[in-house]
Amino acid sequence: MASIFMKDDARLRAEKGILYDFLAPDGSESREAAEIINARNIEFCKSIPSSDCWEDFKLAVEHLSGGTNTVILDDIGLPSVMVLIPRMNSQDLSNGLEARTHPAFIVNGREYETVAVGKYISCIKFGRAYSLPNRDPATCFTFDDSARLCSIKGRGWGITPYSLWGALALWCKKNGTIPEGNTYYGQYGENAESHGAPATMTTLDGKSVPGHTLTGSGPLTWYHNHRADGIADLCGNVFEWCSGFRWCDGELQIIPNADTMQNGCDMSYTSPLWRAILPDGSLTSPGDKDSLKLDFVDNRWVVSTKITSHSEEKRCCPVREIGLGEGVSVMPQILIELGICPEREPTGAPYGNDVFWGPNKATEQFPCRGGNWYDHRYACGGMFRTSVYYGRDIIGNTIGMRLAYYKP
Repeated sequence: MASIFMKDDARLRAEKGILYDFLAPDGSESREAAEIINARNIEFCKSIPSSDCWEDFKLAVEHLSGGTNTVILDDIGLPSVMVLIPRMNSQDLSNGLEARTHPAFIVNGREYETVAVGKYISCIKFGRAYSLPNRDPATCFTFDDSARLCSIKGRGWGITPYSLWGALALWCKKNGTIPEGNTYYGQYGENAESHGAPATMTTLDGKSVPGHTLTGSGPLTWYHNHRADGIADLCGNVFEWCSGFRWCDGELQIIPNADTMQNGCDMSYTSPLWRAILPDGSLTSPGDKDSLKLDFVDNRWVVSTKITSHSEEKRCCPVREIGLGEGVSVMPQILIELGICPEREPTGAPYGNDVFWGPNKATEQFPCRGGNWYDHRYACGGMFRTSVYYGRDIIGNTIGMRLAYYKP
């Protein structure tokens, strides 16, 4: 019985006599949980409309993935391959967190049992974003344009919420499947044998080398669960815009939960939906003197209520080294859930060299996650990598987007 929680180690499972290929977020085997999630996936897929043109494609994807992948059509009848993600509890994802539904599965107070995320970084067809294999990832769109390309597809569609990226990153860390990817000109920076098929070419030291790789063309370790039914290319290839988090003059601001998936969500600079965060994790109005900021002290970022080092210079430190500053005694749960800051207690795999990078003196900066195809030259790309030095209007060939779908 397949599920999103399977690990790619058939030999070990056979040796141990494991019959049900299921690993819950806490690492335990559970036939009951597998059956529950499988039933939810079947119900989700049944209620997704298809058409005569794409029904065989949809059924084939669902069958080959064991029901964890499906094909969803937009409002002009064109398909995207999506991975189904069951609701997660924060306590199961990271040691030391309180038990509550992870914010990625809440929109405007409604809890979702299942959401869907693009299996592939988006390509663009007919002025819309699509999740399809063996495509060159689309780049050179501003944040606002990227969000529009994802949401214009109809109700339920949007660009990946920052909270959903955080949930996936914590799940991979917990289960020891943090993905590799194209972080060094077509290959994984730590392993030259780990590479994908070139989509574009660029120049390195006077030689022609790969730039982007085709979506989904890497080995199984480039998928979030190290299986073919997983999510591809979350590490490297191109940065990915995410919605619902920004950095304003050093202050951390969010649109709570996955509320950016609401139809017509206002993510503009002056939107009243933006909220600052207090040390206890509660929300407040932006500009509150006691809200959480990032200060740069002794060559590392610290979560603090005050800023002693304010600079327009880009500065970075590994996520694992982000610490606590003035007015903050314990790492707020929401920052761990979003994958911005390190856990309270070690869980699963180590963080590696993924960095939080940017200046803390700018009017508004938007995050990009995952790293890009040359990131290994400067800092290791990965799921916990966050670059927050881009304004919403930046256009570059390093930033792409990924679809999410929350069934209306």
